[in-house]
Amino acid sequence: MPCPIHGGTLVVTDSIVCIQDLLDKWRALGHQKLGNGVELIGRFPGVTPPTWTHVVWPGLSARRISELERRIGGLLPSRLNAFYRLIGGMTLFSGAFRMAGSVPPGFCSGDDSLCPDDLLDLNHELDVLGWKPAGAIAFATNSWDGSVHLTGMGSTPEEIVRCDRKTGRVLETHGDVFDCVSTRLTRLDELMLG
Repeated sequence: MPCPIHGGTLVVTDSIVCIQDLLDKWRALGHQKLGNGVELIGRFPGVTPPTWTHVVWPGLSARRISELERRIGGLLPSRLNAFYRLIGGMTLFSGAFRMAGSVPPGFCSGDDSLCPDDLLDLNHELDVLGWKPAGAIAFATNSWDGSVHLTGMGSTPEEIVRCDRKTGRVLETHGDVFDCVSTRLTRLDELMLG
């Protein structure tokens, strides 16, 4: 079921509900919460060991967000900050959409060894390519075309742009991160699950 649209754009509350509804829909396929709060969703039937379609990391504490901002060299826009307090990263549809997060230094074992893509690594990669403006923050990628989602390149601090990874050409815009993620999840859900 498509998410509700008001006047052509999703409002934040509806976007949050849309994201939660889609996660609940996928949980019906099976889910498991690890001891560290990471949630595995959408178990592939008949596959051993258990294999999952989605991984959602728990929200980040204010301290971890502050540390992430310090390491990235800039403040996250308020809505991206709020999103990270709810969800600390995600890998959906076996990597079709990946939202980077905060990754601890070094190597971890057990449940803690499962980490989202590193926000710092993603931004460093784009900095090396030379097209990302100072102050822009990339936070998500799409595996089918390699495009990236960034804040700090739009007409407002909260606007999200999807860019070609190699050139930085803007492919799509969203009012904020909630609109971006709910739109992306809805499209992937329709594409993958019909």
